[in-house]
Amino acid sequence: MSRKISEERTRKEMIDPQLERAGWYLHDHSKVKTEIPVDGYDAEPWNGVSDYCLYRENGEVLAVVEAKRTSTDVRLAEAQLTYYVTEIEKHQSFRPFGFLANGLEIHFVDVGIAHKREVFGFFTREDLENLLYIRQNAVPLSSIEINNEIVDRSYQHEAIRRVCEAFELPSRRLAGESLNSEGKPSGRSGGGKRNALIVMATGTGKTRTTMGLIDVFMRSNQARRILFVADRDALVEQAKDDGFEKFIPNEPCTRLRSWDDPHARTQRLYAVTLQTLSNIFEQFSPAFFDLIVFDEVHRSIYNKFNEVLEYFDARQVGLTATPANYINRDTFLAFDCTDGKPTYLYTYEQAIEDKFLVDYELYAARTKFQRQGIHGVDLTEEERNALIEKGLDPDDINYEGTELEREVSNRDTLRKQWEEIWEVCKKDSSGQLPGKTIVFAITQQHALRLQAAFDEMYPQFPNLTKVITHKSEYRGTLVDAFKKKDEPRIAISVDMLDTGIDVPEVVNLVFMKPVQSPIKLQQMIGRGTRVQAACRNLALLPNFEKKDFLIIDFWENNFSRDAKEVVDQSTPVLVTIFNTRLKLLETYLKDQKDPDCKQVIADLREQIQQIPTDSFTIRKHMPEIEEAWTDAFWDYLIPSKIEFLKLKVAPHLRLVPGVDVAAATFISKVERLKLKKREKDLTGLGDLSGLIGMIVEDAQSLRDTILSDGEIKAKSMCVPEKLVEFSNNELNLLRDVLSPCMKNKMRYDSFLELDLLDSIAISGYILLTKSGEKMYVAEYRRLVEQRILELVANHPTIKAIQQGQKIDDWQLLELERTLTRELGEGDLEVTPENLKKVFAHTADSFLGLVRQVLDMQYLPDYKDLVARQFETYVTQHNYNADQIRFLRAVQSVFLQKRHLETADLYDAPALVGFGQDAVERWFSDDEIQNMVEFANRMTV
Repeated sequence: MSRKISEERTRKEMIDPQLERAGWYLHDHSKVKTEIPVDGYDAEPWNGVSDYCLYRENGEVLAVVEAKRTSTDVRLAEAQLTYYVTEIEKHQSFRPFGFLANGLEIHFVDVGIAHKREVFGFFTREDLENLLYIRQNAVPLSSIEINNEIVDRSYQHEAIRRVCEAFELPSRRLAGESLNSEGKPSGRSGGGKRNALIVMATGTGKTRTTMGLIDVFMRSNQARRILFVADRDALVEQAKDDGFEKFIPNEPCTRLRSWDDPHARTQRLYAVTLQTLSNIFEQFSPAFFDLIVFDEVHRSIYNKFNEVLEYFDARQVGLTATPANYINRDTFLAFDCTDGKPTYLYTYEQAIEDKFLVDYELYAARTKFQRQGIHGVDLTEEERNALIEKGLDPDDINYEGTELEREVSNRDTLRKQWEEIWEVCKKDSSGQLPGKTIVFAITQQHALRLQAAFDEMYPQFPNLTKVITHKSEYRGTLVDAFKKKDEPRIAISVDMLDTGIDVPEVVNLVFMKPVQSPIKLQQMIGRGTRVQAACRNLALLPNFEKKDFLIIDFWENNFSRDAKEVVDQSTPVLVTIFNTRLKLLETYLKDQKDPDCKQVIADLREQIQQIPTDSFTIRKHMPEIEEAWTDAFWDYLIPSKIEFLKLKVAPHLRLVPGVDVAAATFISKVERLKLKKREKDLTGLGDLSGLIGMIVEDAQSLRDTILSDGEIKAKSMCVPEKLVEFSNNELNLLRDVLSPCMKNKMRYDSFLELDLLDSIAISGYILLTKSGEKMYVAEYRRLVEQRILELVANHPTIKAIQQGQKIDDWQLLELERTLTRELGEGDLEVTPENLKKVFAHTADSFLGLVRQVLDMQYLPDYKDLVARQFETYVTQHNYNADQIRFLRAVQSVFLQKRHLETADLYDAPALVGFGQDAVERWFSDDEIQNMVEFANRMTV
């Protein structure tokens, strides 16, 4: 085995080919020499021989490779390598880089600059020259001013600073760190993190923030080749066109489509889909890119594309809009967030509070059949007779409400839902037609039924509604029309528009399906959160403005932001088959000469042969699992070998390409049947609803017209009484003959379409909790508006506004104080909770209510005033990221209390997380006093 070979063989058979793959050809002594005495630089012996020296064109040593045999942990040779490169540095203009290698592992060492780290291949001469340039010319990221033309919001500045600070920590220079050409510490210093995670709500400018970060990296000379990776074409094109070309126009950029792309090696900025990158990544050297940004990292891409993440040595930044509490632990660990907290977090709630996103109003409705189901015994005599006329037995009709549009559809239910949508949806500026609306349907057929029902009800609007799904779309024409044109107004979609699409004018989201995943739900909600400033066609908005959007929910989805994610994951089918066979094998350990045991072993070994040993992931793990490919391993099996196969080998079956899932699923059922029979677990085996029943159903779903004579014979043998009696050999024969046919199974359609009279059964109302009195929204709103009109009728600020006089924030603050004092008391219970329900989240303060009641759209609310003043205060000072973050938290504390005490800066819950006495660490006494005085000018 490879772990037992000598150092000489290790070098010749393993390390030499690895070097040559990186362009270090052993025959070219201008590039690489072996066994170079370190004392060859002068007459004094240094008592050392470097295994390989890698040279730059002028003859200086770029890197030293210290090689060990495979059985040696190469990390133990770090001190030896450090000695070599330190001595060589004395005889040339810079300290060489180093590699530690044993054929199985390669570690890169930049002595005195950063900790050693494992890499997955030697770096090319070009890579090392690039790293040397960065080492000699980089300046600290924190010294570079952020370009306000790219990012102009304080939270975006903070995000960039947080990432920069994560990469540059610890701030003190490591012993022996080199200085740059100006005698200052190199910007690429000190053992900081190499990965960071940014979590920002959809619509808050992740693309622009990313471009601002990339700009800082490039101007600091810390990155010269940068890659942006996303899992969809639209996101890649957006990064290239709306990101690189718009905000960093002077740097050459390209989208990678293949390794043969003529621009694949010559640009500075690259964008690529994850799917393309997974096919070509090994054509690049591990150090080709200096910085890689991965977009939308919540999508569990690491199970399938983890090798791409691990292969490259670049510093990496992950982006996602998924709320932090939904991000799985593996994602946090992949980006060095071991405490379960992202490097930077900007939530949807915070963005709403800061007015960078809009919130939603929730309207729920359900029909009678959705609530009660469709049961023949509950139908009227007229409805039962209508079913009988269609040849249906009413007593056979028995569907729950949750089965609508999955097992049964009722035409009038769709009509009633469309009527409700048309009645309550937000309209455009004319007040006649719906604004831009996305309807989320359950299936493609459900979407088509919805379209048909709409066409029947509203024939005067032939182009108002379109089904937009992956099957109906043609070259992006439907999505493009929905984005840019007046019609269609309503897009009925299945999955396609749930994420990624950016149509700021969307003001209605209609949930015609249940959504179990909170992550998916948040992504779908994000389709409506864009603010008015992002909208191009204000005529599509209610009254030419977008203050919020409406969610119409027909399925009682859980829109609570505290909902917990339930991960619905299943074990890959090949892994399931392998593990079932291992359990079967365990039953034969005392009789390993049994022919059935030998067949199980043969089946397991056949599966192992399917594992793609040439893939990056398998090559990396091969040393610890390669024994499973040898005959000796299988000569005699013991329990520890079974455990080894289950824990170390089986997981790699997930990487087998081109799996016939239908065939594998059938094989899995047969293997489970063999195991049950071996364990003498015959409970329910003959029951058609059990395991044998599933096998029989699969076989009998095959049409004889597409089967050979042998396959027809096997199908005829697939009946319960024979399956119970069959030997393992007979079951294996059945499995091998029928499994390839399973992709052609017939699917018998039992979906039923009805047209029974339905009605909207429930709608919402507001409950005033103190008194327990139920009051309709319209009546409650009328009473509140009446009281406001009485209060402001003679207020000097309102009169000044009506007379066209210019007013300042301080006059508006005085009006807020008056309204707070007068409306905060009384029997109307004018609480923030009730105001948000009744006034659709647009009235976060009493100024906001006045704006609505008097139709003064230019009137800000209290939070607007405070945010505006704090934003000005922050941007007028040259604060660092910690100070900016602290002040934003102070703003939240102030808004909660509407005043600020010096003590709040030490013990307010929102500030405790900054650490003890953070305010004193980051601000002087005068700055603290000014901060408190500034805030309290806005006290209400």
